Amino acid sequence: MSDKNKKNMNSNQITSENKLFLIKNPTICLILIGIIGLALRIYSYPYDLPVYQDISDYFWYAIDMSILDEFPQMVANQQLAEPPYPPYSFPNNGWPVFLSLFFSLANFDNILAYMDLQRCITITISILTVIPMYILCTKFFGKYFSLLGTALFAFQPRIIDNSILGGNEPLFLFLGVCTLTLFLSKNTKMIFGSFVVAGLFSLVRYEGLLIFIPMTIVFFYRFRFSKTSVAKYAIMVGLFLLIILPMAHIRTETLGYDGLFSNFIAGSKYVSNSVSGNEVFWSDLEMEQVSMEQKIFYHIQKGVQNTAINLGKILVPTFSFLAPIGIFFLFRKLDYGKITLIITLVAFLIPAFYAYMRDLQELKYLLILFPIFSIVSMFALRRILVKFNESRKIFVVFLVSILIFSTGYLVYFSSDLEHEQEALAIAVIIKDTTTKINNYYPEGIYFVHVMKYSDLEEFPVLSTDIPSTNKQVSIFDWIEYIERDLGGYDKSLILAGDIKEIDTVEDYIIFGKEVGVTHLVIDGKSAQPNVLNDIFSNEKNYPYLLKQFDSAEHDFKYHMKIYEIDFHIFEKYLENNK
Repeated sequence: MSDKNKKNMNSNQITSENKLFLIKNPTICLILIGIIGLALRIYSYPYDLPVYQDISDYFWYAIDMSILDEFPQMVANQQLAEPPYPPYSFPNNGWPVFLSLFFSLANFDNILAYMDLQRCITITISILTVIPMYILCTKFFGKYFSLLGTALFAFQPRIIDNSILGGNEPLFLFLGVCTLTLFLSKNTKMIFGSFVVAGLFSLVRYEGLLIFIPMTIVFFYRFRFSKTSVAKYAIMVGLFLLIILPMAHIRTETLGYDGLFSNFIAGSKYVSNSVSGNEVFWSDLEMEQVSMEQKIFYHIQKGVQNTAINLGKILVPTFSFLAPIGIFFLFRKLDYGKITLIITLVAFLIPAFYAYMRDLQELKYLLILFPIFSIVSMFALRRILVKFNESRKIFVVFLVSILIFSTGYLVYFSSDLEHEQEALAIAVIIKDTTTKINNYYPEGIYFVHVMKYSDLEEFPVLSTDIPSTNKQVSIFDWIEYIERDLGGYDKSLILAGDIKEIDTVEDYIIFGKEVGVTHLVIDGKSAQPNVLNDIFSNEKNYPYLLKQFDSAEHDFKYHMKIYEIDFHIFEKYLENNK
């Protein structure tokens, strides 16, 4: 193509971009995007519901730190987190440390108010991410295309859903986008600042350390190797280490390991042991002897398969068409900005691949890729928009379409809040009417909350001061039962999940009697072990179970039944069926 044609093409593209003039001040449009994003989050907000699982662990770390005014001591193994240690253990304490600053300023008298504060902070961080996201987009596009790319990110249903949970991903995303934005700046001071933010980024989730790979490669690609560039890079590395090393030391003192490099080492050891040893999970292959090559292939195949499946899931609804096309344009006319995106994309696929190789099927491992997918998608959208004379109208159509797709997805696929609220209400009934029950998941997370925290007379309180309860079967019940029943057992295998299988309801009740189970909670799908779910539809087959509660009889849409075990009838039943 001649220089004249190239100039005409660039002139047409600039003219087309100018036609996209919607308002005189893009800041107003950016504020509007933030307001719409906030409205979507308010619509999806889980009112009157507690945070749970690992997010609850962050909550209690922040509460403890706000009370103690120091970093809480933890035990390295979550399974051993019993008094005097708090009931949590994790390496990524950057988010709860940040959260504790707000808890220290709060003055609420109930636990849900603090949990709502936690969610409000993550929502605020998620909304504020549109600012660095917009600036990052301007590194590749004009201001109006950048607004569209920002909207594409801000209205992502999975970003919205995740932001209302109260976890560490919103802060991780915010710092990740800030790191890339500062790093791609032409101002050297900003690049220095990007290494400081990268350190904070790594403290929120340890896989943030991987950002160091694209930053190092692209830095020397941009500035070449010279005494000056090497000296600047050394200072930047020093700033990075100045951020992460003090926290690594604190984690070592309070947890037993640094939670950064130690986690990568542990990951490599896991992979090494998996391909060289004879772990229990190799029974999945249904082979008595498996070669190392077969194990390596099995791991790679599983990782690739699960990564591809989960990538496909997160691309729906708005990225599924645009991102694959945008990848093609991303690799055309490479510059340091595009190279940064490509290497960052590959780098952060590594921890996702590792997690999916281990069958940890959570989509949160891919959320950090959403800013990149938004920019990549804009390469495709820009190509479409500049080809139309009425690009201004097409721009509006795409903006409205993104909002409609995202809203529709949230309406039809987000959590059923009514179901969650009913699960919480039923958990209160279970707590008040039973002594000890079987496990059930995922609705059982609300029973755990009610069982532990509903009777707190004052708040805030240290997690170690909360009375322990034993109203649900635990892994320690299994350990005690297995050791007593079999005369000894390898605890490390029990903690890894290799416990005696329960094949029948009768087997479970025999075990339950030994550990104090008095009632069974069944909804037909979530009771654990799975064999118990048969009771829901075939209760007549179990005469020793007396139905105590049926939620359908109390106008609940969530159908749950509570059965009391009559051990006297059960003993007779066993005798008659010998």
